[in-house]
This record gives sequence, structure tokens and C-alpha cells, in this order.
Amino acid sequence: MKKERLNPTLISAVYSSYRNQRRIMNELNRKLSLASTRSEWISTYLERAATIRAAYDVNTETSVLINDAVFGTKLDYDYAEAFFHEDCTMGSDGNLDLFFSCSLLETLADYYREQHDLLRLIPILYRLGQNYISTVKMHVDENYSKALECFKEIIGYKSNYNLIPDIKLRKLFFQAYYSMCCVVPIIECKDTILPSQSLDYLLEVLSFFNSPTVQKIDGNSEEIRSCIDMIKENWLWIEYRIDVADSETKAAFIKVVHDVYDKMAQNEDILNFPVSTVIAYQHSLILEGKTSYIDAVNYMMNYYYKKKALFDSNPESEFDETDFYFQTKLPIALIKWLDKIDILSDMCASLRKKLIDEQNSYFISLSKRGIHSHLIYESCCTWCFFAVHYLPTRAEKENFLITMLINRQPLTFFNAYLNADLAVLITEALYFHTPILLNSCENFLKSRSMPASRHDVIEFVRKCALFHDIGLNLISKIDGTQSRKLSDIEMEVLKKHPQLGTLIAEGSLDIYRDVILGHHKTYDQTAGYPEDTDMSNSPLRIVCDILSICDALNAGTDKTGRCYKEPKDFSIVLSELITDSGTKYNTSVVNLFLNDMELSCKVDSLISNNRENIYYEYYQRHFDKPAD
Repeated sequence: MKKERLNPTLISAVYSSYRNQRRIMNELNRKLSLASTRSEWISTYLERAATIRAAYDVNTETSVLINDAVFGTKLDYDYAEAFFHEDCTMGSDGNLDLFFSCSLLETLADYYREQHDLLRLIPILYRLGQNYISTVKMHVDENYSKALECFKEIIGYKSNYNLIPDIKLRKLFFQAYYSMCCVVPIIECKDTILPSQSLDYLLEVLSFFNSPTVQKIDGNSEEIRSCIDMIKENWLWIEYRIDVADSETKAAFIKVVHDVYDKMAQNEDILNFPVSTVIAYQHSLILEGKTSYIDAVNYMMNYYYKKKALFDSNPESEFDETDFYFQTKLPIALIKWLDKIDILSDMCASLRKKLIDEQNSYFISLSKRGIHSHLIYESCCTWCFFAVHYLPTRAEKENFLITMLINRQPLTFFNAYLNADLAVLITEALYFHTPILLNSCENFLKSRSMPASRHDVIEFVRKCALFHDIGLNLISKIDGTQSRKLSDIEMEVLKKHPQLGTLIAEGSLDIYRDVILGHHKTYDQTAGYPEDTDMSNSPLRIVCDILSICDALNAGTDKTGRCYKEPKDFSIVLSELITDSGTKYNTSVVNLFLNDMELSCKVDSLISNNRENIYYEYYQRHFDKPAD
């Protein structure tokens, strides 16, 4: 494909190819989860791997052309129109390629801003703001203010409301307000706006809707009026932050809650209310002093089981987002309320455990029914990082993370268990050849009043391998979903996963903190990431060294899971380990493979030709699949 062939028609073909790739891969993922035999699962898995690799090759080639057209020269009208049509009509699938879409939309916004073309600029800004929000959820905090500025810029053009002929475009003013009122304020990051600011935006949009300009054109529009109702209803998600709001914001919250609740109560049974409205209504009663947290929790638990019974009466029904938000949002809200109750600690602990068990069962049921989506994936990750801190013992926390996050999330599943098996083999060899290297690990466990026998150390290293990459789950729209070369900014985000992983390493799980944080540092600590991390004095440095070599062996020989490189033979990867021993890798660990042929043979067998069969065995064992 030559550079001069790039044209609007080819741009359309590239996007069509991308959509087709996503469709095929989604279908293969579905087939994989429903496969009933080893041969069916393995053939589907290999087909999926080949499809991802082919997509990577195509996307790598076309991305050179696309990047050159968008960023290499001044954008012209034909290119701008082609990109506008393709990206802004792509829907949610486009968000799977977030960072390229952000860069493209930034360029298009600059172009159409210069052209004073609001009919193009407004939808571009809205989509760009939505994409920025998605990146903030992946801990790119600097994009929070960018998202807010996109929505503010849209609102800044509202004086042109009567000049915009298409109601779909006029509706974007209210959707921008919706994002400012209901979405941006509940994103947790260091720049999150105050509840009082979200109230200002709410009052502003209500005033705008009632202005002569809007009323003259859309005063009788059910479509625009429904936007206002949706904004008022969903502003109630500010509930979880309302206790720290000022008195004026609390008073406004109570008024809006009653307005929304009373209007719904005229025509609907409470079991048909949005879950946010029911939660907010009970919280408003707490703020008014008409009920207590404990009474509100009891009321909501009864509501929970009544509504859940309706959904459970039809277990084979199609996935429903209303059910999903009810099942996932309510337990989190109630657990946060339980934190505010200073008495009846045993009852609160019992209720909290019940809510956690219910939430876990719901996610597991979706997995067993073969229902998968990025929404479910992200919600499960958020739930796990939230709920793990409420479990009382280390064993419960570990089992929870393994069962709910590692075993249910394909992003970390296969790598976690393969690295765990590799780490066990290497640790066993260290005990045979140079056990002194594990003394620091034994002493560390003893210092934490934990058993430190040979078996205990090996089991500890195995769990370190399972948990060390757990932060990848919080950046899932980069790692594991991109079938193309990652950009520089995506690589920087990817490098955040050690710090993100440490979000679980609190309390009794802090025994894993050094390993989660330091497994990507080189043996001599001069390179790798995070840059400001130094494991030189960590008692678990040897575990980091083991996992660094496990990662290298795993990634270097992978022919099915990593589309961005060609797989190598074990012997070639071993030669690279030898070359870099003393700098990137621990020489004593590398030498194990030279001095222990049994170890080398076991590792070679595990990571080479038989890998898809190994993966199936993991899948069968940990997803409760029946044997052939």
C-alpha cells in the first residue's frame, strides 16, 4: 500500500476493516466462552490469535498512512470530512481505540474551529469529551480538565442555538450539560469538581431550557424535555458525595430528589424506579433527619431482594442494562452507607458480607451465561478494587481477587497462571541449587508472622506471580484490546500498571506491594519502570527478579497472545537472558537454566509448542468447565 493511494475512499475502507475486525473478534470471543470440548476451544483460540495477528499487520500498515494524513500535513477538506464521517459515526466501538480517536478529534476540532463550522465542531467536541472521560477512568487524570473544557466550549456556542437546524445537534447542548452535571462530577480523580459546581451546571441547564430561545424552538419537543428529565434523574448519582457538600447543595439535592421521586410515584411502582432515584430518596430522608443510615440500609435491603426476585424469575433473559446498574450500583452504595454506622458492628459486617457475596454471584452468573462486554469487564474490575478492602482476612482477600478478578478477566488470566507455574519451577530450582538466595524472602514472611517453610515460600512466590500484573485490569482499553502498535502516550499509560496494582496492596495484602511495584525494574535498578522505584533494599527483590525472568520467557515465546512480535524459541530467549544477565536479569537465576537441564526442559515444554493446551487446562480448571 503506497502513501499516494491514501484518499477518502481508503479512509472509509480502513474504518470498515476495523469494524469488521471487531465484529469477528467479538464473535470468536463468544465462541470461545461457549466451546464445550478441548478441540473446539483450542481451534477457536488459535483462530482468534491468527485473526488478531492479521489485524495487527493490517492496522500497522494503514496507521502509517492515516497518521501521515492527519498529523503529517495540514488537513484538507476531503480528509477532514472523511475522518469526521467515520469517527463520529463509529459509536461505542470507536472507544476501543481511545487515544488515536482523541488525537484525531483534536485535529478535526482545530480544523473545523478555523472553518467556523459549528455543525461539525459541536459533535466532534462532544465525542472528544466522552473519549477524554474514558481515558480519565484509566487514570489519565490530566484529561479531566480537557473533557470539561470540551463540554464548556459546546455550551459557549449556545447563543447560536436558533441557527442550528438539526434537533440532533441542538440536543448535544443538553448532552454536554448532562456530562457536566452527571458524569464529570462522579469521576474519582485529583481534579474532580465539587458537588456545588455540579449544582451550578444543573441550575444553568434548567435556566437555559426555560429561556425564550429554547422554548420558542423546542419548548414542545418531547426529545429535549426528556433530556432535562434525564439530567435531573441522573444528577442524583451525586448522592455518594453529598455528605461532604455545602448546605446549599444538600438542600438542592433534597428538592431535586423529591421532585423526581414524586413525579415517578404518580405513574410507576417503586420497583420500576431507576435505582439511583431510590438510593437518593433514602439519602435525602437521612439528610432531612427523617430516617437513619441503619433504617435506610434495612429498607434498601428489602427493596434489593424484592427487585432482585423480579430479575431472578427470568434467569435466561437477555442482558439488560437496567438490571446491570441495579445489581452493581446498589451494593456499593449500601456498603458505603454501612461505613457511616458506628453501632451494631456485627450486623453491619454481616450485611456487608451478604452484599459482597451477592455482587460476586451476579458477576459469576454473567460469566457462566457467556455474557461479556467491556462494560461488564470494567465494572467487575472497579468492584474488585473497591470490595477487596472490606474483607477481614488475607486469605479471603486473596481468594476474592483470584476468583473474581484473575479467573474472570481474560486480560490477566492466562499470563497470571503461566507466570505462576514458571515462578514455581524457578523457585523450586533455586531451593535445590542456591537456597541462600531465598533467605530474605523467608525472613520477610517470618517478620510478618507468616509460615516460612520451603512450601510456604514457593506458595508465596506463586501468589506474587498471580497478583503482580493485576494493575493491567485498570487500563484494559489499552492492554489486550489494541490490534495495532501502541502510541507513545499509550505506552506511558501502560507503564502505570505497577502503581495502579498497588491500590490493592494495603492492609494484610501489603506483602505483595514491592513485587507489584518493582517487577518491571531491571536487576541493576538502572532502567525499567516506575523510574522512581528502587528495589535494591527490598527483601522481595529476589521475587521481582524471578518474575522479571518469567515475564521475559512468557512474552518472548508467545505465539498466540501477543500480536506485536514474532515468537522465539526458548533457546533464543535464553540466550537473550544470558546476554543481559547482571544488568536486566539476575545472573544467579539465569544460570539455573544452564545448570539444571530438567528445569530447562520443563520450562520449554510449558511455554513452547504446547501452550494452547496449557491454556485450555487453565481455562477448564479455573472456569469450572467440565472435562472432555
